[in-house]
Amino acid sequence: MLAAGQKWDVVRVPYAVLHPGFSLDTTPDELRHQVGELKMCGSMFCDPYRPYLYVMVPPGTDKTWPHNSGPAGVECLGGTQPFIHHVGVPSLDRLAPPGLFWLIPPYSLDSPLADPEHLKQVLRLDPRPDTGTF
Repeated sequence: MLAAGQKWDVVRVPYAVLHPGFSLDTTPDELRHQVGELKMCGSMFCDPYRPYLYVMVPPGTDKTWPHNSGPAGVECLGGTQPFIHHVGVPSLDRLAPPGLFWLIPPYSLDSPLADPEHLKQVLRLDPRPDTGTF
């Protein structure tokens, strides 16, 4: 478990948001292919039991991430007080299931953090930040 918000925040994305047919049985190769098709970049790890993809983004992204304006289950977990999130992260050598594994490990990239604006576009999120009004 690591605290988000210092070196990174993380965007949690259900597999089904990446592709409607994705589920617990989706293979790492299928996920990598779809991530490539969507032109997603940055470090990513998976929890195949839930199933969720976690995309690492710059710290502070949670402050501007749109809430309640996109596919169900997409959420930015960060370190903005008072809600510091602690995230289970796989060991750096875990590249396949079982358990949490890196789809794209941080050491394999020049820039390990994804661009949040590009990620919002890929995930079809409303670009306006949540104002807390209805």
